Amino acid sequence: MIFLPSYLKLGLTAGEPLGTPLPVILCLHGGGSNATVFNIQSLRIQRLLSNTFTFVFLDGPSVTSAGAGVIPTFQGCDPYFRWFKGDRDINIMPSETRSQVSRALTFINSEPELGSVVAFLGFSQGGKLGAGLLWEQMLKGTESGWDFKFGIICNAISPPMTEIRGEDEGKRVQIPTLHVVGLEDEWRESSRSLFGGFFDGARSKKMEFGVGHRLPTAENETKDVADEILRIWGEIKEGA
Repeated sequence: MIFLPSYLKLGLTAGEPLGTPLPVILCLHGGGSNATVFNIQSLRIQRLLSNTFTFVFLDGPSVTSAGAGVIPTFQGCDPYFRWFKGDRDINIMPSETRSQVSRALTFINSEPELGSVVAFLGFSQGGKLGAGLLWEQMLKGTESGWDFKFGIICNAISPPMTEIRGEDEGKRVQIPTLHVVGLEDEWRESSRSLFGGFFDGARSKKMEFGVGHRLPTAENETKDVADEILRIWGEIKEGA
């Protein structure tokens, strides 16, 4: 049995022990949500990938009110969290957020019953954070404190949650990413701008579905997303 600190939650696991621990996808919830809520929201995609990855969900560092779409479905699942402070620039990664991600990665990567973190799944504000993590990894390599092999960015707004210096404008993240966009999401244009303005189109892919500010839930759409994640991971392993 894996005992996690209070700020981490374990998602679905493979039905039978597989010996060597599976690689981990770190899951970053949206603003005004939490690890428990995002765990439930992503169950469909987890079911299709639980034999390939272990999903671990991280709570944000700052308590806040419930975000869009959380109430009434997740009434009583508080406290809810966010990744940035309300009185600060939402496009700069706060030190509290950086510390929260770092201690989660340190714990997971040192836990013998868990595999290494190879990717993140970020929704909305969590996707914006994930984009910031990849941007910093692009510039600093492992000195950034993380080494994601790929990222899954869902319904996130532009720009990445990090400082974009003038001399770095025009650069594109080369780390493979999958961008999931809802055609009925009011922030869809910002999601498209994040994909087109900060990620290399040859290394990243955008998938759009007829949904609002949420993950796609139709069986065929969920399978399409899962298949793309498996394709990306397969190519990464082949190139290792």
